[in-house]
Amino acid sequence: MLKRRNPIKSKEDCNLSQLSAIVLRCFFLFALLVVFSCDTGTPSEKRSDKAARARGDILIGVVRTSTYSNFFLEGVTMAVEEINQRGGLSGRKIKPVVYDDMEDADKGERIAAELAKNEDVVAVVGHRSSNVAIPASVIYEEAGICYLSYGATDPDLTRYRGNFTFRNIPTQKEFGYQVAEYAHRSEFKKVITFYERKAVHKSLAEIFKARAMELGIEIVATRSYFTEENDFRSVIALLKKEYEFDSVLIAGDTPTAAVLVSQLREMGANVPIMGGDGLDTSDLWVIAGKAAENIAVPTVFNALAPDKLTRDFVKRFESRYGFVPDTWAAQGYDAMSVLASAIEKGGSAVPIVISTTLRFLENWKGVTGSYDFTPEGDITGKKIFFKVMKDGEFVFTDQEQMYESDLFNYMEEYTLRLPLKRPVRTIDPGLGGDSVSAEITEQLFLGLTDFDPETYEAVPELAKKWRVSASGNTYIFDMRYDATWTNGDPVTAHDVAWAVRRNIHPDTKSSYAHMLYILKNAKPINKGEIKDVSELGVYSPDDFTVVFKLEHPASYFPALVSSEVYRPLPKAAIEKYGHGWTEPENIRTNGSYMLALWEKSRGMFLKKNPKYYDAEKVSVPEVRYYVIAQSSLGLAMYENNELDIMGSSYLRLPPAEVHRIKKNPVLRDQYSESPHFCTYTYAFNTRRPPVDNPLVRKAISAAIDRQLLIDAENEGNGEPATTCARPPGFGAVSPEEGVGIGFDPSQAQKWLALAGYPGGKGFPDITLLYNDSEFHKKIASAIQAILKHHLNINIKLQGEDDDNYTNLVTQGNPPHMFRAKMCSEYPDANGWLDRFHPSNPFFNVGWKNQEFATLIDKAGEKFDREQRKMFYKRAEQILCEEEAVAIPLYFEIYHCLVKPRVKGWYHMATGGQHIRNWYFGEE
Repeated sequence: MLKRRNPIKSKEDCNLSQLSAIVLRCFFLFALLVVFSCDTGTPSEKRSDKAARARGDILIGVVRTSTYSNFFLEGVTMAVEEINQRGGLSGRKIKPVVYDDMEDADKGERIAAELAKNEDVVAVVGHRSSNVAIPASVIYEEAGICYLSYGATDPDLTRYRGNFTFRNIPTQKEFGYQVAEYAHRSEFKKVITFYERKAVHKSLAEIFKARAMELGIEIVATRSYFTEENDFRSVIALLKKEYEFDSVLIAGDTPTAAVLVSQLREMGANVPIMGGDGLDTSDLWVIAGKAAENIAVPTVFNALAPDKLTRDFVKRFESRYGFVPDTWAAQGYDAMSVLASAIEKGGSAVPIVISTTLRFLENWKGVTGSYDFTPEGDITGKKIFFKVMKDGEFVFTDQEQMYESDLFNYMEEYTLRLPLKRPVRTIDPGLGGDSVSAEITEQLFLGLTDFDPETYEAVPELAKKWRVSASGNTYIFDMRYDATWTNGDPVTAHDVAWAVRRNIHPDTKSSYAHMLYILKNAKPINKGEIKDVSELGVYSPDDFTVVFKLEHPASYFPALVSSEVYRPLPKAAIEKYGHGWTEPENIRTNGSYMLALWEKSRGMFLKKNPKYYDAEKVSVPEVRYYVIAQSSLGLAMYENNELDIMGSSYLRLPPAEVHRIKKNPVLRDQYSESPHFCTYTYAFNTRRPPVDNPLVRKAISAAIDRQLLIDAENEGNGEPATTCARPPGFGAVSPEEGVGIGFDPSQAQKWLALAGYPGGKGFPDITLLYNDSEFHKKIASAIQAILKHHLNINIKLQGEDDDNYTNLVTQGNPPHMFRAKMCSEYPDANGWLDRFHPSNPFFNVGWKNQEFATLIDKAGEKFDREQRKMFYKRAEQILCEEEAVAIPLYFEIYHCLVKPRVKGWYHMATGGQHIRNWYFGEE
């Protein structure tokens, strides 16, 4: 499970933290000075003196309240045992001294007095009820015992700011406020309130009333009752007769409050009932039975919360006791744990040191959540949420909302955890263009086609089938009828046609508009030469048929339409919200997953889409992506079981770690290598001398030792390439066929001499352009050194940011050599080779070769697979061997680590991953 990490602190924050630490240390020193220098005549001083000198067990009083069903003592006991099993606190074990106050104030005082007499007791956890806790706290204050209540919510407990009194539960002020907010969310308008005649319950009712009235809720009547009452029928009958009300609040404890619930239902008051924290007990159902159905109760603990600390606690508790912990088990566990944390952090079991440390604890994380202590001894930051009684069990009303509002809270058994190398720039399929956007698009949006993971042949997805005209210029796709958007609307052919027209429009500025240029009139529309977008070669004759008219035959077109710019879009949402249509509250998607949460710089949470046409086959319920800037951090998180996959297309494994991974007895079984449809390539601007001479280009290509480059500069991560199209894409030439120019320094020198530069003499300096990054610079520097060594020629390096680099290589007049981004969005050799097509080149290499152009055109026109392969092979010979316009260096590979629990995993070499086909299994 990913742990919460504090955000990077500013210098001012760091200074404040340092100041806090200094102040805290001063408190410690002062406290200890008082202990050792004063006349130890008072009970508090004697206790401190003894605690400072003690070396044995640490005695902590534990006071349960057994008058209602709760598991407080079980929670405390488990905390003590776990602390002691870890070696205790500075080698000292905790020894609990257990009592039961029976929710009786007199008995509570007697217990407090007895604990106060024991000078070895340094702290007490317990006394759930405020009427018991408040008088007991006075005794503990006088005795100098650090006291922490797990359930007393009356503000009076800490009103007088004692030195030793704390609670780890919110006060009734917060509970009352939140219950009023709940009533408002539930659209209650007229409320009757009942409260038990205790200060704590009266306080809740008054606070509720004040906040409810601010929210426009009318309190139509208020009634109080004594703890011993057991017949409310006449009061209920009168209220029903005199008032109209749509809900009831009961601020009180069981059993009396439960009796009131039962009689409300008996008398026909079937409106919703809200309770205070006093009804947070299973006794509610035991006493009231079916009458307790749907009662809403505030609480501070959710046993089903996705937080790892909570989930692990629940598992351990269930394993030990055989039942799920309740609120009071969790509160007891946290109370003992936070005391232990204060003792450990303060380095002392002296009560005043424990107390001072507690006041300085920030964002302490327990099984009930995170919180801080205030100077008064209260807490801030702990969440209050609501649960309702259903068939004898509490069910959390806002579980899903809480669950989906926190990227880092999840249930591990249901969640696939993945890294991302950079923030998600966009999830608009028409505006993507990078691997991160492609990954998210694959999960959220359907394509007309997809790829078979073994053959990379185009297979039906949103389209059921397709056919092509005899001329090869028209493709007709018949779409499935059962695909819907997340709002329930059908996905139609009109959505496809509208999306394609929208993406080709110049105002859209789609990064991958060129992928649409195969369509009739697409390029002139995108360039603004044709203004009427309806002239584009796409239309929908009916709801479930989409027709594409092409500029020329393209047998690879069924693969091409899998790309993001061809995917249907929700027209209504885009027209209504504009650029904001992809926000979680506005977006409509149609894929196997839907967007639940998007924190732009941190990550994204997707959950299974119940409206996906094949939802029953989707096994992974949710996916959480985390932006992780450094590969080393990602690997550490994987090894700490905070990620399920590392490497692949998500976040590259650190190259230097691959050797260790392969040797590690655990990691090596989780490791694999997979192809990536990218070829690391350089290209020439053939207009610039001396690289306008094919002999010079061939010499440079032959002088490069590709395997040495891979081993020395890329940690062995790659496969030497002499052709552009990367196997196993269709039409890619196998390295065994010997096409292209391999490493041959002797032949390189001969070609350079034939070009008029023997031994590199007279060869002018040339420039190599790359898009600026440490990695690309490292490769370019290696090429610079290699060419100097084998050919005695000088290469100047030029790094540019991505925008300038892209403009130079695609639209400007690039330098002599440049890095050519050679990744194909579809698994056909056309995706690589068409970038050099003389009639419509993606790279501005200034090269014209009619045979190459004809071969690429024929390979697109023909449907005979063997013929197509032959055309592509000959095109590679011309491009990479005879003319040497391109220098393929290596085929990229992905190193992958996958947890054993992820079953059915396979890596797709292009586009996003097929998470819909994976599942969780036994490790």
